[in-house]
Amino acid sequence: MTLTVSVVSTARTLSRPARNARAQWSERASCIITLESDSGVRGRGEAAPLPGFSPDSGEACEAALRTLDLTGIADQLEPGHDLIGELGRASLRLPPHLPAARAAFESALLELWARAAGVPTWRLLVPDAAVPNSRAVACLLSGEPEQALPQARAARARGITSFKFKIGRPGALDRELAAVQRLRAELGPACRLRLDANQALSVADARQYLPRFAACELEFIEEPCGPRELSELIALGLPFALDESLAAGATPRPGDAAVILKPSLVGGVSGCFALARAAQLFGAQVLLSHAFEGPLGLALSATLALSIGSATTAHGLDLEGARLEHLSLPFFSGSAIVPWNEPGFGLSEQS
Repeated sequence: MTLTVSVVSTARTLSRPARNARAQWSERASCIITLESDSGVRGRGEAAPLPGFSPDSGEACEAALRTLDLTGIADQLEPGHDLIGELGRASLRLPPHLPAARAAFESALLELWARAAGVPTWRLLVPDAAVPNSRAVACLLSGEPEQALPQARAARARGITSFKFKIGRPGALDRELAAVQRLRAELGPACRLRLDANQALSVADARQYLPRFAACELEFIEEPCGPRELSELIALGLPFALDESLAAGATPRPGDAAVILKPSLVGGVSGCFALARAAQLFGAQVLLSHAFEGPLGLALSATLALSIGSATTAHGLDLEGARLEHLSLPFFSGSAIVPWNEPGFGLSEQS
């Protein structure tokens, strides 16, 4: 049996801009790779590097995927074969500096093999386990600090009890601190609150402000500053989490509260599994997130959340945070990622 590959470029306008402390995005470009077997079984993946955030580019990923050599790649996973090992070996056909391309290729292979077996993608990753429990999602509070509380109220009305607030806007730390204090006062102790600075803080600001933020009973603080400066903050004794520094080669360390895995930044399924194993050695929570990709990108993260993701801490996979709130997707229900029964990702060909 042989496989054929096709790659299609696409773009979408986000329902509202996405932003962090350093950048803002209103549109997302991606390329969709489709693998098809002689029998007509298909698997798809999405390569969508986030400009200014991801280490690779859409153009480079698309060029690599269009020239992908599929010689020797099986159209189905044989019984007893090591799925993660097979995906990792397949990924070696793409350059390591293109993690989004590797994620798209592994996604397409995973779905192809799941469809060939007639099972959901998550089932291939946990073949002998019971059906996993649903995974809670956290609401991403975006925009200006003063807009966070109304967003949190609306999300809580949807059943969400975990919230992520971005900090590090230029000159806005006092406003951000006031916003977090209002959030904690309004949401009460039962709700969980986490921060993400996207490495925007200086060491001096981090030392001055983070203990004051932490007084609001935080789950953790993602990437407060650059990885070289983070060691200078260890003495603060605060719960830190790794995210984008993982794409630059950082690895989980003793004391980390969580690792935030974005498949397109760390090389797909095999990359996420390797980092999850390392995080679990130190007792860190393994959380899945996204880079504002489309349904296919989110489906891969949902698959991983159900297999290696924490069952007790919310994942960054809320449809509104992903700017996909207008869609009905099989892996999302209410305020949680849920197991689905359809083969592959369960998505239509038009998704």
